[in-house]
Amino acid sequence: MLPRLILRVDTGLCNPAAGSTTMGVPPTPRVGDVTIPQALPLPAARSARSLRPGVTLATATVGFALNLRGWLLLGPHLVERFQIGPGAYTLLVGIPVAVGALARLPVGVLTDRYGARVMFPAVSLTTAASMFALGYADSLPAIIVAGSAAGVGGAAFVVGASLVTRTFRYGRRGLVLGVFGFGTAGAVALAGALRWMDPQGRRAALALGGLLAGYAAVAALVIRDDIAVHRVRSPLRAGIEVARLALATPLSLLYGLALGGVVAIAAYLPPYLSEAYGLRWFQAATLTGTVVVLAAAARLAGGWWTDRRPTVRLLVFCYATAAGLCLVMALQPPLWPLAAPVIAVMAMCDGMANGALLALIGKAARADSVGTVIGAAGAAGVLGGLLPPLLLAGIGHLSGSFATGWTLLGAMLLVAASYVRTHGLRIGLGLAVRFEPEPGPTAMTLAVVGESETELGAAAVVARLAELATSDELVVVFGSDERGRRRQSAQALVAGLRDRLPRHSVVAVLVAAHTRVLEGYAALLAEFVDVGTVVIVVTATAELRDVAAELSHRLAVDRVLRVSYSPAVGAGLHEVWIRGSG
Repeated sequence: MLPRLILRVDTGLCNPAAGSTTMGVPPTPRVGDVTIPQALPLPAARSARSLRPGVTLATATVGFALNLRGWLLLGPHLVERFQIGPGAYTLLVGIPVAVGALARLPVGVLTDRYGARVMFPAVSLTTAASMFALGYADSLPAIIVAGSAAGVGGAAFVVGASLVTRTFRYGRRGLVLGVFGFGTAGAVALAGALRWMDPQGRRAALALGGLLAGYAAVAALVIRDDIAVHRVRSPLRAGIEVARLALATPLSLLYGLALGGVVAIAAYLPPYLSEAYGLRWFQAATLTGTVVVLAAAARLAGGWWTDRRPTVRLLVFCYATAAGLCLVMALQPPLWPLAAPVIAVMAMCDGMANGALLALIGKAARADSVGTVIGAAGAAGVLGGLLPPLLLAGIGHLSGSFATGWTLLGAMLLVAASYVRTHGLRIGLGLAVRFEPEPGPTAMTLAVVGESETELGAAAVVARLAELATSDELVVVFGSDERGRRRQSAQALVAGLRDRLPRHSVVAVLVAAHTRVLEGYAALLAEFVDVGTVVIVVTATAELRDVAAELSHRLAVDRVLRVSYSPAVGAGLHEVWIRGSG
């Protein structure tokens, strides 16, 4: 969506009062009482909110692994105890997957309200009860009901992810979310141990129920989760608002493709291998476990990458590679040793994209709403996980071949890669969580942002500006080097602020290089600000300080802030000047 208003301002040469260039280094401009420095030191990294971040991460990861195993325990019971065929298996296993998806949003909302110390034991005890019911059940309907109720265990991911995000500082969230996601490998190891203990699954379900009950007690004692003490909105309203936002943004669809691929492989790869290649259930389950572990490792790598580098290129590579591998599977490799590596690499691409997008969502979310945000995005992702297996099974049943299904999946992934490539800046802004204006007196603030601060940290910078706009009248001066990229970057900045500030208008003003004065436009900009409009003045990087200093003088702003970004601490605001400070 293009900005509602774009003005182009062509002015004369630089203000002579700003000084002349000496030895190629421009002096610090001074206009009125305002000085805009060339650069500012970054703040030291903030300490983690938890006193025991390592213990918190380990506790969350163990809880996720236990609940994940309970979430997907219905499948082995259907096969080992009742010899369910692949078609019925695909439909029945989808029930706990859907339950887990639908539970993610309300559990996320409640986690924001009551904290992980309450919600982790609550989710674990619910899963434990369904495990005990699964162990004692004798009939197929009873097992289906008990196994479906275990779908609540899938919401443990939301509780743990929100806890980890609140515990660790900005620069480590991608990596630690990947480590937390490695709990899927723990679930695989637990599945192997439980099968060795009891192939039929009765005692295994009872043992897992006991482990979950014990974990609930430990979690209540160990977890310390800082949550907001003020509760302005009702949980229902917050959940509906974020769900509507998540469903309306392409980022959730991309996350759904990535997470859906991982969930689909974990739940549906065994029956596919059994039907397509004639593998015995134990062989198919063992191969699936190996693939899931590789996908978990790739998720960790994706989170690590997002902490250090822009995400767009990685996402394009992952989706494009997975699309090509789908086309390879459409050719139907005749032997499973040929198909297994293709599926494994495909799962790693899905896992890496999933880890990168989860890190992007976690970094952009505020601490008081991270559970709701991850819950909404996760619900869309898990429901997306039902699409690939149902597509493959349905088309395979109708045509007698999986080739058409694989081709359609490849086409969807290719469209996703193309979309990310052409909308990279918008994807980098993350999931837009809206900010509401705060009551109280306002000041006029001028924020100075360089393009270098938005190359990696666009989501953090936009979120910080949106938060500032809820309390202050805001003018943003944005500096960009290339003329063509200048407009594209400004549009992404405007779009990101509009998404987060639904009650504000946002306009962009393009200012040509060699600006002399903005006196003729200062009155117009002041009118915009007076009616609650956030104004973004876009100029060349070389003129950024001159334009900011001139505007701060002409608009009589109350303070000037410089926005910086560091991978370690995120976006920071640095006070350059404040009225009355001398």
